[in-house]
Amino acid sequence: MTTYTLKPDVVRDCLHRLIDEPVHRMFPGYLCLHQQAALEGKTTGLAFPYNEFFDDYLRVKAEGAKTPYFVPFTQATNASLESLWLNENVAGTYAPSSLRSTAPLLEIAEIEKRGHNSEWGLIDDHWKLARLELCSNTKLPVESLAAYLLRDYGFNVDDPSAFTVVKTFTEEFGYNLGDEAFSHLYRTGDSEITRDSFEKYE
Repeated sequence: MTTYTLKPDVVRDCLHRLIDEPVHRMFPGYLCLHQQAALEGKTTGLAFPYNEFFDDYLRVKAEGAKTPYFVPFTQATNASLESLWLNENVAGTYAPSSLRSTAPLLEIAEIEKRGHNSEWGLIDDHWKLARLELCSNTKLPVESLAAYLLRDYGFNVDDPSAFTVVKTFTEEFGYNLGDEAFSHLYRTGDSEITRDSFEKYE
């Protein structure tokens, strides 16, 4: 097999498509908890490693930058690109002591144990709540989302396609392709990713 990566201009197009979607800024927190639930094989008593998640998937600038993370989600109209950058203080958004009672994440997940080693639980049918509370009751364009989050990922495959990116997304974040949770929250066919969208990793 050959290792491929997505071309930068393809990622850029997908990124702008994401920005145009009415998605709440706290969606990465939900995706982090969903991934953690799959890793731990449960939906209660979950760790919430948001710092590691942001470093792995949303860090764009190098260490030491004041605003290293680019979060392409906003429900504001005509938001500036500058407003989508986030500083190093991820805890300022997701730590239990920082969360406001009106935070939409608390409609989808609950804090079961507070403190430095907090524990979380996903509420039943959380994917339905996530679509309602975080996605303005619309489905997310999963090809565009996957392309951005996996922009530095090497795909080991003979014939890469949009399906390659989506399948990798499901494996990375704990979804089963085509099941109720995936189908309710995400839509496919949103990008123009083809074999030509990839380049060989040297």
